[in-house]
Amino acid sequence: CFTRSQRTRGPAAYMPRLGSDLSLFLMTVCTVSPAAWQGRVLEVDPAKHYERYSIVTYDSIQERIAIRDEIVEEEKREFYEEIFLHRKKVGYKINRETRHCTKFALLEPFQPVEVPPNATSRGEVYVGTSSIVGASTPVTLWTADTVKGRYSGSWTVVDCVPVTDTYSSATGGYYIHKSFYDVVVGIPDPDVFIPPPECF
Repeated sequence: CFTRSQRTRGPAAYMPRLGSDLSLFLMTVCTVSPAAWQGRVLEVDPAKHYERYSIVTYDSIQERIAIRDEIVEEEKREFYEEIFLHRKKVGYKINRETRHCTKFALLEPFQPVEVPPNATSRGEVYVGTSSIVGASTPVTLWTADTVKGRYSGSWTVVDCVPVTDTYSSATGGYYIHKSFYDVVVGIPDPDVFIPPPECF
């Protein structure tokens, strides 16, 4: 196992065999997602019967995030848009049904999508099957103890796209899992960061 500091932005790291058809090779292990991307995110908290289906647009260069949500909790379903403009220290939450907009101050600094700094690599594995051409993706596995709880996550070997992200407590009373899919590098529509007229 390696710590993140041993495997980030440094010389190529040695990758172990991932199945009978993958020979040993050198690779650079990264721990920070692409600077800008858009994708779908499913967040689940089983204890609260909570599900959050989101389209997330992420821009670490200008430190901004836009989220289009469908939130399901128990039998309740809500729809929101959220815009976080960290350089301006302001955020917006818009109810997509009533169009009511709440403007609020952003007090916390921008948090990049990345493997926690103290994380330890648990190796690389395939998502899917390596026995069929084009039916698998190699990912890196990471774990860490953080202030939010025990972290475990997986990231694609190529370009460090997040795949899964889980935080849990040692007692089992806290568990939040995120799955990332349909991720596109870049920002398809920069207008998602512009608050609607209802916010002014």
